[in-house]
Amino acid sequence: MNLEDLISPIDKKKINTNNISYFSEIPDLYFDDKNSITSTQSEFYNDVKFPNYDDIDNFGTLLDKSSKSIFAKKLDEEIPYHSKVLEAGCGTGQLSIALSRYGRKIHSIDLSKGSLIEANNFIKKNEIKNVQVYRMNIFNLCFPKNYFDIIISNGVLHHTHNPKLAFNNLSECLKPNGIVVIGLYHKYGRIVQNIRQFLISIFGEKIKHIDRRFSENLSDKKKYAWFKDQYNNPHETKHSYNEVIDWFNENNIEFINSIPFNFEANDKLFSKKEKISKSEIFLKELFLIFNLRQIYEGGFFVMIGKKK
Repeated sequence: MNLEDLISPIDKKKINTNNISYFSEIPDLYFDDKNSITSTQSEFYNDVKFPNYDDIDNFGTLLDKSSKSIFAKKLDEEIPYHSKVLEAGCGTGQLSIALSRYGRKIHSIDLSKGSLIEANNFIKKNEIKNVQVYRMNIFNLCFPKNYFDIIISNGVLHHTHNPKLAFNNLSECLKPNGIVVIGLYHKYGRIVQNIRQFLISIFGEKIKHIDRRFSENLSDKKKYAWFKDQYNNPHETKHSYNEVIDWFNENNIEFINSIPFNFEANDKLFSKKEKISKSEIFLKELFLIFNLRQIYEGGFFVMIGKKK
């Protein structure tokens, strides 16, 4: 893939594509947005390389791991061959790499140099040719408008200083009829996790086993990354179904599906569902407080839309 073809005409005025800086062979297209949360998160995820590769030896074991996730498995089944895919906030790149089969062209961006280096090392080691990682700021994207067939940003926007603006920026890069998939912390689904955060902030790590993950047979690196991400993260916001519906409407995006509100296990992720009424969704959202899966995962939901 020619890097110059991926830079929008506007950004060519401020980027000399023959003189882009690199670190560990990774293009550094980061432009500061002058917000302290952005720089703080960049530094935070340089330390917390999430998720890590300690139980993954090669591309085969990565695919085996991703096949055990319904979300990742269905994405791989439903994203068309040869699609141009953007993962915004790729971390160490595991989802991007898992989706790299079938002639897809995967472009993966993140703030964290440390995470991107881990991703790129795995890509080189396994000779994966169609995943390109970049350091890039979601508030200063360098991609052309209407470029991507699929945009995925899972567990990312709620760590930015302005999730709605970040979503707006991503939407501009999505083609008409393209699919956007975003995962966010839920304002009710995350209540139990917020209580755990409060208790651990008072009593310290000695009570961290109130989170079941710390009693599981996980490596120390995985437990460390989970603890830092969930209990020491510098910034997070919580969101709701109707809030994201408003984001969709403002960006000319049609609602397609949501997890867990519309989605059933045998459904396709990209199959069109009807929006849930405000009264019904309020009850569904409220019940997330008591949903054991939500409690285990820290309170999370996914919204899927299609650009008109």
